[in-house]
Amino acid sequence: MGQKMWRKWGIMLMEILLLLMSGGVTAKTCGVISIESHTVQLGSPLFASCAVGKQVCPGLNLDAQVIWKLDQNIIPSKDHAHVHQNMSSIYFRSFNKTSAALSCHFRMDQGIQLMDRVEINAGYPPAKPTNLTCHLNLTDERLVCSWQLGSNPLIKTNATLSIAETNKNCTPYEGKKYTCVPRPGETSCAIPRTQYHLYKKHAVWITAQNELGRVISSYLFLTPMNYVKLDPPVIKEAAPLLSHPGCVRIQTKKSETGSFIEQWYQLRYRKAEENQWTETKPIMKDSDELEYCNLSPATRYHFQIRCIRIFMKGYWSEWGSDTSLLTSESAPTGKVKTWWRVLEATGDGPTQIQLLWKALKKEEVNSENPWYIVGIRLEPYWNGNVVCNTTFLNCSFHLPHGATGAYLWVYNTAGHSPRMEIDFRDRKIPGMPVSWIHVLPNSDNSLAVEWRLQTMAKSYVLEWRKSSQNLESDFKWKTEPEGSSTSILQDIEPFQQYTVWVYPVYENQVGSPVQVNAYSRQGVPEIAPKLTLISVTKSSAQLSWEPVPLERRHGFITNYTVFWTDSDRRTLSVTLNSNLTRFVIRNLQPLGMYNVLLSCSTSEGSVNGSVLMIYTTLLDEMEIHVLIMVLCMSSVMIVIGSSFICLGKHKGVKNKFWQVVPDPANSSMGKWRPVCHETPKMSLNIREMITSDLTILEGWPEKKPPSTDVTKCTPVSFEHKPQCSTDDAGVQRPYINVADTVQYAKVITGYFGQSPTSTSHLRSNSTQPLLSNTSPSPQTYENMWFHSNNEEDSIFLIEDENLSNFPLLQALKIQEDGDIFSF
Repeated sequence: MGQKMWRKWGIMLMEILLLLMSGGVTAKTCGVISIESHTVQLGSPLFASCAVGKQVCPGLNLDAQVIWKLDQNIIPSKDHAHVHQNMSSIYFRSFNKTSAALSCHFRMDQGIQLMDRVEINAGYPPAKPTNLTCHLNLTDERLVCSWQLGSNPLIKTNATLSIAETNKNCTPYEGKKYTCVPRPGETSCAIPRTQYHLYKKHAVWITAQNELGRVISSYLFLTPMNYVKLDPPVIKEAAPLLSHPGCVRIQTKKSETGSFIEQWYQLRYRKAEENQWTETKPIMKDSDELEYCNLSPATRYHFQIRCIRIFMKGYWSEWGSDTSLLTSESAPTGKVKTWWRVLEATGDGPTQIQLLWKALKKEEVNSENPWYIVGIRLEPYWNGNVVCNTTFLNCSFHLPHGATGAYLWVYNTAGHSPRMEIDFRDRKIPGMPVSWIHVLPNSDNSLAVEWRLQTMAKSYVLEWRKSSQNLESDFKWKTEPEGSSTSILQDIEPFQQYTVWVYPVYENQVGSPVQVNAYSRQGVPEIAPKLTLISVTKSSAQLSWEPVPLERRHGFITNYTVFWTDSDRRTLSVTLNSNLTRFVIRNLQPLGMYNVLLSCSTSEGSVNGSVLMIYTTLLDEMEIHVLIMVLCMSSVMIVIGSSFICLGKHKGVKNKFWQVVPDPANSSMGKWRPVCHETPKMSLNIREMITSDLTILEGWPEKKPPSTDVTKCTPVSFEHKPQCSTDDAGVQRPYINVADTVQYAKVITGYFGQSPTSTSHLRSNSTQPLLSNTSPSPQTYENMWFHSNNEEDSIFLIEDENLSNFPLLQALKIQEDGDIFSF
């Protein structure tokens, strides 16, 4: 097959090259095809012959085989014959190709030699043109004519428009004929104003012609002015008639080109939500103001208008521009479908009711913005208690005690509908529910609901809303008539769960609802729950999670899967039911690190949550409690043992933490005697024991600084007297300690060389010797003299002349008595 195909294409290419190189000489000298016509009628017979010129082709074998081809197909030899040695002929009983190439070949030693080739087209004679029409356009004053050609002749056909005035016998004047040739492919032609007369009769016709024939259409006799087509009028203003709902008044204006011509009008209109126009009967009067009724109240309409020359002469103009208006309102008619449900019912308080209703049809409400009034009915009469005046399709209110129903009105600016009554007593005893209900996806935006018929049910009410919404949110509802067992719920969002209720409605009661949850289309959950670690031990971990919110589930949760991986990258998993929110992972290793992941799945796929890293402990909780108890008991035993040891060595412990401070009153320092170069002989006679508390002493006048001669004493042993010396430093006054316990007071005096300030002397009941921060009680081996002069700790000797100002100090006057100081 491949070789034959290549050979065929090679022969064809050779023929083309021979034709191109010879420039047609071969066909004209060696062979010529003779044919009656290159265009024939489709299906007609065809005769052709091929003559060979041997004088030009002397090497041609007269017995060579003649081959005929139609396009690239070889015609069998039985279909053509040799007339004589120099000619071959072929005959087609029915030529059924619209276009073909007929060629003549001779088979020679070198191959097939092309002698001649001709193109043949087949078609039909032109059909008679029809529907010849003409109209006069006043804007450019041209007479435009159009027509329709007959069936397609399949070959090139020319059409010519001719116009000429006629005589009384309606015969056109050939000498005054005007012809118009349309553009290729067009079937209309415009005759200029100079080639016709407005009020004279003319004949118009179409001539169609091709190679197979010529045909003339029927004559159209016309007076151009009677075939005028006016420009459309303009609607100046359109307004509704308030006194007549459903009627409008339209004011028009003629076009400038046809303002001098009397006209009739025609109106057409459509509703805003429709596409189909409705045409009115022609308005047979030349007026610039029109009225039309039979329209729906409170409805928006679109209007258009056109015109024609009076008495219907000529053609209708095109429709004018579009104008819209809203017709006036009328009182609502029709009955509203209602439904109610209990939102909240308490034993003692009023019941909260939600009343719902369907909007009336457009032709019933007769208003674009109707209002609704809801009132409560109390037995036995209507008391006019209005609870809602709204434009919404629901009303929530509390039903007081004694109320048995409600009333509903629909009203607008033109009036109100008849009062409709709603009875709340039909649900005190609920009726039988439907036995089963099934909800299936109908499309991505709809659900199909099926239920079992109830024999006594008069109708069925369906409620539905998103399951993620609360009960008081707006929900949709619809009613189905008696005998219905299916319903389609529209405007459903895919990937959102909906809850559907079905109520059977009986004669005097309403059945209990049956509800089902459904999706119109499910998908993969948007998120997975977040894991929370509740507790962990050395071999287990307790996890919990919150369910995915309904609006993000995108389908019914089929299962949860928990994955965990240890430090060795070993992965384990477990699949859980969709109603579980906790799980305990067991058989873990102590002091191990684990990565935990939760997967959430629907029928359409699953999604993974975030990874939770947990660490197991070394001990369990019970082991930790036992260890704490052992440590506590050990600590208690240690404390108890230490207490016994401390009690056994009480004095040692006491001296360790609370050292004994010697009592200066019991010190032997009171018996010390200073050794000085000059032994004072003074004695202190206390005439009267001072037993009262020491109170406030006033300051005294400024004293001059004492002499710079100071007696210094050096410490000595108890067997020796202290040595004293005098130098230029200030005099150090000694403390005198006595063996007996004495009362003492804190005496604050002024500084040397300064005026004494007001001081306070407080009597102290303490038996502790007088101490100072800088003057600790001396040990038995220390000197009693202090190395610094502290005003708060020193008692200065006062001259005799000043003792009169201090009666309490006079009692402490030191008297010289032998070699020692005595009291």
